[in-house]
Amino acid sequence: MKKYLLSIAALLLGLLAHSQEADDLGNYAEVSVIARLDLNPYFGKDATEFTLGNSSIYTYFTGSASEHFSWTLQNHWFSGNSFLGQEADPWELFRGLGSTAATNFIDLAYVDLMFGGWTFTLGKQCVATGGHEYDDDDWDVYTGLATPFWNSFSCYQWGGTVAWTTPSEMSTFALQMTTSPYGERPFASGLWTWSAQWTGEYGWFAPTWSLSALTRNDYIPGAPGPNRGCDWIVVLGNQFLLDRWTIELDWTNCAGFMTDRAMAGHTFHGKVNFAPSERWNVALQGNFCKDNSNYFEVNPWWNAGAIAEFFPLKESDALRLHAYVAYDSLYSAFVLKVGARYDLTFKLW
Repeated sequence: MKKYLLSIAALLLGLLAHSQEADDLGNYAEVSVIARLDLNPYFGKDATEFTLGNSSIYTYFTGSASEHFSWTLQNHWFSGNSFLGQEADPWELFRGLGSTAATNFIDLAYVDLMFGGWTFTLGKQCVATGGHEYDDDDWDVYTGLATPFWNSFSCYQWGGTVAWTTPSEMSTFALQMTTSPYGERPFASGLWTWSAQWTGEYGWFAPTWSLSALTRNDYIPGAPGPNRGCDWIVVLGNQFLLDRWTIELDWTNCAGFMTDRAMAGHTFHGKVNFAPSERWNVALQGNFCKDNSNYFEVNPWWNAGAIAEFFPLKESDALRLHAYVAYDSLYSAFVLKVGARYDLTFKLW
């Protein structure tokens, strides 16, 4: 398998050299520093807690050497308190850099080669799952209104993707092979994730559907060697665009992830967003999750809330002020969040 990956890398480097000789257009680079601060109290039946929500600091470095070659590097440097008041280890992001089972400070580190309708991607990337919940950047997500699938899936993995976009640019089909989130070390574990994804933009309808196979090691007492199992994850993401309205309806056959495998069940994610102007967004969002293994303390679990976003800078969305209120059935608690996110971008060339 290592020889296979090295062959792909050699091919991509050869195509890169050819593209640089053929075309010098599209040469640019920019880096963004994204900071977010949340103030996040919870009002439950037992006690009131206070967290920093999704407070975080990211950097995002992107660029292009030509119209055929681009790169992306996204780093996550700091996280506030983890979800629902549990103290986060401030050094956790900098441990386990070689682990595929946990998120570290390198979210994305990949290159794209583009020729005609074909795109070849190699490096650390997001597993090609479907669903519009994964469309938002991490620094824009309201973790208190995210599904267990989003919160527990180690989606950033090393591998390669081949994608083809139709001449109309309405449909994209992708095949991907990455390391498995069940492996201890990239490549050394021999565990892989295979994904097929379909995305489209058809006027008022934008689907993001996927099928992923996540290989895992199953321990069987007395077995002569490792026994490889496989979790099949199906995600059907649907988005409907109606003038100022955007409706999202996602479904997956997974209720979340434990350390060594997925939890079978059903997760439904829904969101209705209305943009009354360029500076305002208001939304209703909710999730419903049924765990077939009864791992959750409250099963089925659900949450629901209302969101308001305001962009005070004229003709720019760099600064976002946000607030939401929601209810979580697991904790029998209301959550209130107010905060801000700022994106400071520098153009390097």
